[in-house]
Amino acid sequence: MWTLGVLAAHAQYVPAVNPPKYDKVQHWGGAFQHLDVMVSLGTTGIGVEALTPIGENWRLRGGVTYLPWFSKTMTTDVYVGKDQSHFNDVSELMQQWKGYRMLKQVKMSGMLSMFNAKILVDYFPLDDNKKFRVTAGLFYGPARIANITPDSRYTSTLATLAAYNHLYETAEPGDPIRSWGYAGLYMGQYAQERHDEVHDVDHVEGETYLMLPDDNGDLSIEMRTNSLKPYLGVGYEFGFLKKNENLKLGIDAGVLFWGGAPTLRVSSDGVNLVKDIKNIPDKKGDYVSKINKLVVFPVISVSLIYHIL
Repeated sequence: MWTLGVLAAHAQYVPAVNPPKYDKVQHWGGAFQHLDVMVSLGTTGIGVEALTPIGENWRLRGGVTYLPWFSKTMTTDVYVGKDQSHFNDVSELMQQWKGYRMLKQVKMSGMLSMFNAKILVDYFPLDDNKKFRVTAGLFYGPARIANITPDSRYTSTLATLAAYNHLYETAEPGDPIRSWGYAGLYMGQYAQERHDEVHDVDHVEGETYLMLPDDNGDLSIEMRTNSLKPYLGVGYEFGFLKKNENLKLGIDAGVLFWGGAPTLRVSSDGVNLVKDIKNIPDKKGDYVSKINKLVVFPVISVSLIYHIL
C-alpha cells in the first residue's frame, strides 16, 4: 500500500519551472540573456544597433542612424517689385552708391542630412519559423534636417539687395524708387492672406512673394520635421552561411511618421514655402511639391546581424 502511494506521487509530479527555449540559429532564450549587433544601410543612412531578446517572441533594439550630407541646388531670379523691369535701375543705383554689381540670379544649395537615435521592439508572430517580424518604435533626432543657403559668390548681391531695401523703406514720397518696390528673390505667389503682428492683412492671396535678405544680407531656408518620430514596419532575417550560424542577413521595410509634411521656413520672414506659397517656378517648385507629399518617410534597409553573446 505504501509503495503504491509513493508511485502515485511520482506519477503526478510536474516541474515548477520550464527551462527557456533556445534556438541555435535565432539565439532565443530568456530575457536579456543574449546580445547581437547589427550594421545596416538604407534610406535613413548608416545604422548601428544592439539587439537582445526580452521574451520568447520579443526582441529589443537600440541604436543610431546617420544619413551623410548631400546637396541639391536651385537658381532664383532677382525681382524688383513684381518683375525685373527695374532691375537695371536698381543695379546702376547701387553700383554708384555701394560699388557692387548685382547679379540677376542667385544660386542656393540645400544640404540635407539626418541623425537619429532609435529604440525599437520586434515581435516574431510565427513560433515555428522566427524569421518574419513586425517592428514598432521611436526615432529621435534634430528637427532641422536641411539648410538651404546662397552660394558664397552671391554674398555681395544679397548685401546689395539689403542695402537697397533699406533705401526703399526710408525714401521720401516723391522719390522715384518708391514706385519700384522691394528687391528680392522671386519664389511665386502667396497662397493665402498673410497677417502682420496686429492681425492686419499684410499680403493678399496671389501677390508676388519675394524672399528678402535680412538687414545683414543673410538669407536661408530651414527644412524641419518633428524631433520625435514613430516608426512602424516589417522585417525578415535569416542565416545565409552554413559554416557560421552567428551571422544573419536582415531586410526591413516601413515608414517613419514625422508629423505631416516637413516645413521649409524662410529665415527673414518666417514664411513656410510648403504651405504659404504657390506657383513656385522651375525646379524649386518640383522640390517643394515633392516635400509637400512626403508626409511619411519610407524606410528600406539591408543589415548584417552578428551574435556575440
